Amino acid sequence: MLKKSLIAVLFSLVMALGMGTSVFAESNNEAIDYEITNEMTPEVAKAITEVNKTNDKIYAEINKAVDKSEKMYAKYQEQKSKHQDLAKLAKLTKDYEKQSDKLISELKVKTEKMTLKGIEKAEKAGLDVAIKLVPIEFADRTELIDPIVVIAW
Repeated sequence: MLKKSLIAVLFSLVMALGMGTSVFAESNNEAIDYEITNEMTPEVAKAITEVNKTNDKIYAEINKAVDKSEKMYAKYQEQKSKHQDLAKLAKLTKDYEKQSDKLISELKVKTEKMTLKGIEKAEKAGLDVAIKLVPIEFADRTELIDPIVVIAW
């Protein structure tokens, strides 16, 4: 009896350590920085600098959301491992998915506003820019987010 209990405890410990340590990966989504060259007019150089700043801000928001998503997922996994009741597990999953969906949708709205404002400024300065959806890895899913891409000037 003691032997079975000891094996069960050790197995649970190994499972908890195995699930918990692999969740926290460093989010390293980086913005594309467009280089400024001598062939550019000062207006174009300034506009590209603004696009770079906007993309940096967008990626800062993305990285914050990815970090928060990873922490939420780790907490969800921890709580999930504590419960065996199917009703509680279903509620935990529903709550987690609701929080995760809200986090990602708020990020999408925020980055879209930043992108549209950046595109407006860049087009006024004479740049040809577009939105390019980029896959971003969150804790348990991949979503498309929209930084600015310079096509021509």
